[in-house]
Amino acid sequence: MSTKNQHYVPQLLLNHFACDGSKGKKIINIFDMDRSHVRYNQPVREVFSQNYFYDKDNRVENFLRDMIEGPASSVVKKIVSGDFNIISEDLLTLHRFILSLYFRTPEASKRVSGFVNSQFESIVRECLSLNGFDPEEASAGGFKFNQDNLASLITLNAVLVAGLLGDLEYHIIKNETSSEFYISDHPVFMYNWLYRELEDPAVTSITAMGLQIFIPLSPKITLCLYDPKVYKYGHRNSVTCIYNDSDIEILNSFQVINSDSIIGFYSRESEAHIRQLYERYKDIKLHQYESGMLSTKKEGKGKIRSRHFVFTRQAKLKKMPSFIKIKRKSKGYASSYQERDPELSAKHMEFLRFIDEQRQPSILELDRGGDH
Repeated sequence: MSTKNQHYVPQLLLNHFACDGSKGKKIINIFDMDRSHVRYNQPVREVFSQNYFYDKDNRVENFLRDMIEGPASSVVKKIVSGDFNIISEDLLTLHRFILSLYFRTPEASKRVSGFVNSQFESIVRECLSLNGFDPEEASAGGFKFNQDNLASLITLNAVLVAGLLGDLEYHIIKNETSSEFYISDHPVFMYNWLYRELEDPAVTSITAMGLQIFIPLSPKITLCLYDPKVYKYGHRNSVTCIYNDSDIEILNSFQVINSDSIIGFYSRESEAHIRQLYERYKDIKLHQYESGMLSTKKEGKGKIRSRHFVFTRQAKLKKMPSFIKIKRKSKGYASSYQERDPELSAKHMEFLRFIDEQRQPSILELDRGGDH
């Protein structure tokens, strides 16, 4: 049986922000940022989802359910219940879950689309200029991608590169205040505090030195992944208890900044604070895309070869929570880009090229089969 209503933020996560409704249903409160409206007591099974978001044959939906969400569900439940001893196998499960979640939302699709269109805009701009047209017309249009195909592709590719997070350490934030953590429709927040001032096209890469990842798991628990060569999180152990509202607000601001259109929350009493948080951070755009032409060369017979660039620029945030410090010996790295593990990155690139090579014969076989 085909599943029509497909969640881009899985219910295994949303259920920890929900309370029990009638007939055993889990319900959650939703702040709709586009309409500045709150919808109370929404069934979890009906929110943070779209009809056929990934596919109509359920291949991707079933893969996520069986291979990603199923294994992750028990690990997340264990952490939320207070067992913070995460073994290496659990970490790999979490890495796959977190990276696939980062790329499986509508906001993720918009970002990928924005990145690709920025590159094409630079190319179209040059073509218009060479042919005597106004290059500014290049910004008037753009490519529209098939939503389910794009979401499926980038989600599955994310699973393939989850191994790149293997060198990150985890840290758990336990909220001991009367406030709660919120969850957005794009809940995995990635940033690089080390490189916040660095003008380099690769600072937002998941292979960059200084990578940070934050994901709320419940109103009282947030999971962090971070580069241990650069940062110190908390004190000696892997858990930090937060007793001040300012750190909780910073972590919640990440959800507002990262979101596409909705924020989920547990308590009705949090509505006023969410509205204030939204007004304070709504104008911050985490990623901006820049593109342009690097060089152009005439090759004869009227041919011109040009090189274009596109990169993602991250917003310069003003604060990190107080439990995060850059190690003194790492501050010198902030002036020039470095990867955490260049050798591992190179091996993964070889692996992805191998996967692409294997895909091509399969596609050709399908095409031949369609001709009979």
